[in-house]
Order: sequence, then C-alpha cells, then structure tokens
Amino acid sequence: MPTPPAQPTHPNPPPTHSSPPAQPAHANPPTHPSPLTPPRKLLLGVSGSVAALGLPGYLYAFRAAGVSEIIAVVTTSALQFLPVTGLAALCDRVCTDGDSSLGHVALARWAEHTLVLPATAHLLGCLANGLAPSLLATTLLAVDGPVTLAPAMNAAMWRRPAVRRNVATLRADGHQVIDPVPGAVYEVASRAVVAGIAVPPPAVVLERISA
Repeated sequence: MPTPPAQPTHPNPPPTHSSPPAQPAHANPPTHPSPLTPPRKLLLGVSGSVAALGLPGYLYAFRAAGVSEIIAVVTTSALQFLPVTGLAALCDRVCTDGDSSLGHVALARWAEHTLVLPATAHLLGCLANGLAPSLLATTLLAVDGPVTLAPAMNAAMWRRPAVRRNVATLRADGHQVIDPVPGAVYEVASRAVVAGIAVPPPAVVLERISA
C-alpha cells in the first residue's frame, strides 16, 4: 500500500500569535509635571500668632522660587512676635496699621496673589464675616484676586464649630485655606514645645500659591 507523501517542513514556521513590534526605549519618554510658577508680586498678610516667628524661612523659599516683590501687611498683634525690622530685610515694603502711605485699595490692586501666614482665628472670623478692624482685614476685603490663608492656632481652637464654620464660609467664598498639619509647636502659654498643629512647610505653601 503506497504511503502518503511527506509534508514539506519550514525551517522557521510562522508564529501562531502576532505580537506588537517592540518600541524603542526613547519612543515614549517619561513625563514630568511642569514646574510651578509662583506669583511675581506677593502680598503677605501677617496676623498675631507665635507662628510669625517662622516667617523668614518661608520668605527665603519664596524668593528662591522666583517671587520678585513682596509687600507685607502686618497687624499690631503680629508685631509682638516679629517687628518691622525683622521683615524689612526680606520684604520690599512693610505696612502696618499706623502706616497710611499706601491704602488698602492700592495694596489689593497691586497683588498678583495674597497670602495670609499665619492666619489667626480672629483674622479668619473677620474675613468670613466681612469685618475690617485692621489694615490687613480691610485690604483682604478689597482683594479681587486669589487669596490663600494658612491658619495657625491651638488645636482645640481649630476644632471649634465656630472656626470650622468660618473656614467653610471662606472656602465657599472662593478663598483657599491650607489645613494645618500635626507637628511640634512652641506654646506661649506654657513656654514649652508641645505636640500641636502647624502651618505646612514652605514647599507645600509655595505649591499652593503657585499656578
């Protein structure tokens, strides 16, 4: 009985499943977020908290990131912690309640971004309720541009319903409020460093005020 003819063999049979061609290593380079652009003209509000003692570190960071002009508006209570001379070396101008040479409307129009650091519970309450007992509070009410608030206060105060309502109102009004973070803070009442809440570090604040 004759045998069937042998089937031809292929030295390199075609694959049964096709696969996409390999991409060169440089075809899809990794993407990186675009660098932040800080405001060129920053209006800095300073209210009366011991956290004002840490302002120089923030100002150094802002200058290093490209903020070219800084005008500080300081409340009378803030001057107990950081005198004008302590800010003048790092700011282009320092305005206080007794300084009438530059009014609140001019300050508000000058700013590209307004940052209040530190922002006390009193300052938050004034802005949330439209009160203007100081040059800083009056200026904030006149600002049409972006406003960022960095609260600094005792943790128990931060939890109070009245403060939480004010924060909610400020956010609903379009203001940016940076939540404080857990950390070691100096407590004036006890003259000791205690566990509490603090303004986030300069890098975080800089990111929040940048475009």
